[in-house]
Amino acid sequence: MPLNIAILVSGRGSNLKAILEAIREKQLDASVKVVISNKPDVAALKIAADYGVEAKVIPSAGLQRTEHEKLVYDSLSKLSIDYLVLAGYMRIITPFLLSKFRDERGFIRIVNIHPSLLPAFPGANAYEEAFNYGVKVSGITIHLVDEEVDRGPILAQEAFERLPEDTLESFTKRGLAIEHRLYPKVLQQLAEQKVPVYAQAGETP
Repeated sequence: MPLNIAILVSGRGSNLKAILEAIREKQLDASVKVVISNKPDVAALKIAADYGVEAKVIPSAGLQRTEHEKLVYDSLSKLSIDYLVLAGYMRIITPFLLSKFRDERGFIRIVNIHPSLLPAFPGANAYEEAFNYGVKVSGITIHLVDEEVDRGPILAQEAFERLPEDTLESFTKRGLAIEHRLYPKVLQQLAEQKVPVYAQAGETP
């Protein structure tokens, strides 16, 4: 059975596009039930439309996080969602939404991608922070979300070297190439119930 996912976005939607393209190319056995943006007029909404996926705007401006999440969950609760996927979603998830996706084993079925080798450089602007710090190696992390920002159980990491001639732009570009390849791969592992963090806990998703 395909993995039923909903994707939350806030911006240009490059990881959204990578996921949808992987589904189209039959590299990812998943169905995107809805794309929800907290901002209007972002590129991710057009990408969803281009792939024939339902997209909604639920504006977060002027709302407390929990207030906004209740509106988001009202849309999600009508669907059968296996995992909530964050793809450039620039909002911190609150305990309200975490509780809605916590299963009986304590795992939270919300997945995030972060542009550093966590726990290094959590939060926003990780590419810039890592580059300015002068790292020799950086990378991408895909993890389950929990109560701490960018601290949930890690599903996968992939490193890349900083080259002597790198600019922030070239450094970021190489990281994004990994993001776009790794995110669909990990989602496919979830679809196949082959994810290291579950295996380590003696469980299957």
